[in-house]
Amino acid sequence: MVASYDLTLRVEYGRPFLGFRLMVKNHIRYQLNNKHYYLMQGQLNFVSAPIVESELLLVKDERYKVFDLHIELGLIQRIKHKDQSWSDFLANVRENQTVAFLDGPGFGSIQVMDLMEELLKNPGNESLVLQLVERVIEARTMKREYRPITETQIESLFRVKDMIRKQIAGKQHLRDWAREAGMNITYFKEYFKLVFGITPYHYLMYERIREAKKMIRHYPELTLSEIAEACGFSNYNNLRRAFYSMEKITLSRWQRLSDIAGIMLVL
Repeated sequence: MVASYDLTLRVEYGRPFLGFRLMVKNHIRYQLNNKHYYLMQGQLNFVSAPIVESELLLVKDERYKVFDLHIELGLIQRIKHKDQSWSDFLANVRENQTVAFLDGPGFGSIQVMDLMEELLKNPGNESLVLQLVERVIEARTMKREYRPITETQIESLFRVKDMIRKQIAGKQHLRDWAREAGMNITYFKEYFKLVFGITPYHYLMYERIREAKKMIRHYPELTLSEIAEACGFSNYNNLRRAFYSMEKITLSRWQRLSDIAGIMLVL
């Protein structure tokens, strides 16, 4: 079935463009330099184009949230990645043709979305831009088991992701997440990893550790046991083990490095 659209928004940008578009909210069909794209929520498209002549097909009363990042060629050439597809993309960037990194849109990752939020809070931060592009390359070259997925299923997965993020200190169960998404447990786990690049359980650990880092930085008067409990861990040892498993560095060493970075920032 072909969807109907109420409005066509035409965007022209008379300069070379190098960067990517990330669909943050909703889904969109658009045309870029006579090439048609369908970008679902959580997906991104990395392209180089001599000019931008784009048409966005919009539906009345729908709300769209799109993140576009334009990156200077000199900055992006500093990124070295072992995947040959990235080297091929850089080699094929020309001012007279539209070139895509890999074949069409693909899903990003939790890390891509979090870095995007950080960059929105700190626009122009070159270090964040480099980190974000590196994460985009990792996400797009990640080996994922592809399974056809609908817009409704993606929206359900984003709803569950937000639920997990808001309730990290409480007890959460895989069966409840799957029920909320309207899927059986097996499909839920597969779809979640397809869209976010991480399993539901590891996403919960990711959010708990991220919150623990924030609390360690901002509440030095709290003990690590108190922070562990506030972040949903039963005790400090569980936090310590989960931290090392995900970060590949001990919690104590991370604290020392974080303290040094903070001192340097103040200086």
